[in-house]
Amino acid sequence: MIDAAQPTPLISARGLTKSFGAVRALRGVGLDILPGQVHGLVGANGAGKSTFLNMLAGVVTPDGGELLVDGRPTVVSSPRHAADLGFAFIYQELALVPEFSAIDNMTIGVRPTTFLGLGDARRRKAIAREVAARLDLRFPLDKPVRDLSIAERGLVAIGRALVGDARFVSMDEPTASLSDVECERLFDIVRELTASGVAVAYVSHRLDEIEELCDAVTVFKDGQVVASHERGGYTRDDLVLGITGARDVRETVESPDAPVSRDAEVVLSVRGLARGPRVHDVSFDLRRGEILGLAGVVGAGRTETLRLIFGAERPVVGEMTLGGAPYRPRSVADAIGRGVALVPEERRSQALVMDESVLVNTKMGGWRSARAVSWLPFVADGRARATARTMVERLGIKTGSINSAVRTLSGGNQQKVVFARWLSRDVGIMLLDEPTRGVDVGARRQIWATAEEFAAAGGAVVVVCSELEELAVCHRVVVMVEGRTVGEIAGPGVTEADMLEAIYTQERTSS
Repeated sequence: MIDAAQPTPLISARGLTKSFGAVRALRGVGLDILPGQVHGLVGANGAGKSTFLNMLAGVVTPDGGELLVDGRPTVVSSPRHAADLGFAFIYQELALVPEFSAIDNMTIGVRPTTFLGLGDARRRKAIAREVAARLDLRFPLDKPVRDLSIAERGLVAIGRALVGDARFVSMDEPTASLSDVECERLFDIVRELTASGVAVAYVSHRLDEIEELCDAVTVFKDGQVVASHERGGYTRDDLVLGITGARDVRETVESPDAPVSRDAEVVLSVRGLARGPRVHDVSFDLRRGEILGLAGVVGAGRTETLRLIFGAERPVVGEMTLGGAPYRPRSVADAIGRGVALVPEERRSQALVMDESVLVNTKMGGWRSARAVSWLPFVADGRARATARTMVERLGIKTGSINSAVRTLSGGNQQKVVFARWLSRDVGIMLLDEPTRGVDVGARRQIWATAEEFAAAGGAVVVVCSELEELAVCHRVVVMVEGRTVGEIAGPGVTEADMLEAIYTQERTSS
C-alpha cells in the first residue's frame, strides 16, 4: 500500500506511441507506476496493455514519447536490460522450459558460484526452495515442468519472478489457472511484495480482483489511456464504461431459454473412462444441440478427460461411442477425422503456430477442403483465402490482414483464430478447454455466442471453465471431483452456487 505522500514514480510513461504496420497499438499513452503500488491495467484485448508492458520488457521499442525509470529517460533495449533494471514479467502464456525441472526454471538467470568459480547447484536449490516455501508449493521441485499441471506451472512462473531481487513485477492474468486457495496465496504474495517497496503491474479481466487488490487502475481502450482511478474512487460501471464504451455490459452470458430434450440424439457417450493419475471414472452423455459443462476445481481431471476424447491420450479403462458407433481414437488425426475438435487451454503452445499467418493457422489441417479438385492434391489458394476472410469477418478478428502473423494479435483474437480453424471445416463436436481465459468482456461474450450458434446449428459442445459463473451458458453441467463424475445439474439456470455446493459436498464426502 502506498503512502499518502506519494514517492517519485518508479516508471513514468509520457505520450508513448507505437505502430505495427497500419495498426496503431499505442496512441500517446501516459501513466505513472509508484514503488509499493499494485497498479491495475485493464482493457479489451488489443487495447494496448501488452504493447506497453512489452516496452518495459525490452521486447518493443516505442516510436515516440518518453519512458522514464527513476525519473531518468530510458529506452529498455532488451530483456536482459529489463532484468538489470530489476523488472520481472509473468506472462499469461508461460515462458517455461518443459524439459527443465521447477528448480531449473525458477533459477534461470541466477547462477551462484562456489569459491572456485564453479556453478553452485546446492545454492540454486536452496534459493528455489526458499521461494517455494513462500508460495507454499506442494509438488516436487525436481519434477520436469512438462509433468506439472497448468496451475502448478503458473506457480513456477511466479516463483521465477520472486527469485530475483525484482523491484517491478508485471503479472498478466496470473490467476487464470489457479484455484481459489492458490489465488488467495498469490494475493498475499503481492501484498508482501508491495509492502517491501516492489511495484506490481496487475493485468486481469477479472474486475473483482482489480477492485480488491489494486491501489490504482489505468483503463486502456484502442491504444489510449481513457481513465485513471485510485482505490475507492470508482465503481464497476466506471471500469466497464472505460473498457467497452458502454455501461450495462454484462460480464457473463445469459442462461439458455430451455434445456435440450432428453430425447435428443446422443452424439457422444462416455462410460467409465479412466487413465491415471487424473481420470478415474468419468461417464456422461452429450446430446445434439447441447452445451455441456464440466465443473470442478483444479485437478479434477477435466482437461485430461477432453484429451482422452480428442485422442491426445488413450484411456486405460472405459468405453466411448460416437454417433452410436464404438469410438476409441488412435490419434488426434483420427478424432478430427471423426468430426471432433479441441480448443485447448494453452492456445500458443498447443494450437497455434505463432510465426505463421492468420491464413495458415486458419486452414491448418483443413487442406482437403481447400482443394480445387477433391481427388487431386492441389490447394485452391483463392478458396483458402476466401474462407479465412469470411472467418475473420464472422468472428470479428482484429488483424491487419489474413497475412499478419498470429503472434501480432492480442490473446482474444488469437483464440478466435483457433475457433476459425474448426468452424471452417466439418466438425460435429467442439471440446472447449478454458475458452475465455485471458480475454476481455466483449470477446468473452462473442466466444460464448459462437458456441451457442454452433450448438443451435446441430453441433454439440463440451466446455471446461474455471470461472464457474460462466457455465451458466450450459444446458447441463456434469460435476467432477478427483477424476470422477459425481453428479449432474440440469439447466437452464445453472448457478455458480449450485456447482460449488455439488463440488464441495462431494469433496467433504470423499474426505
